[in-house]
Amino acid sequence: MEHREDREILRKGGFKENEVVQLSRLRAYHTEKERREALEISRRLEFMRWLVATGKLSEQIA
Repeated sequence: MEHREDREILRKGGFKENEVVQLSRLRAYHTEKERREALEISRRLEFMRWLVATGKLSEQIA
């Protein structure tokens, strides 16, 4: 569903304009937070793959 449609649903549900704006900002904040967290996880996995590929990390116990 598009954000414009979401806003209209909120307005029809009785939310005031400032509440709709606040909810939109909250949604944007959490969307960006999820994107950053996914990127962080991806970078960590890439680093772990590099450690394994270069022999710096293995399943052997020292």
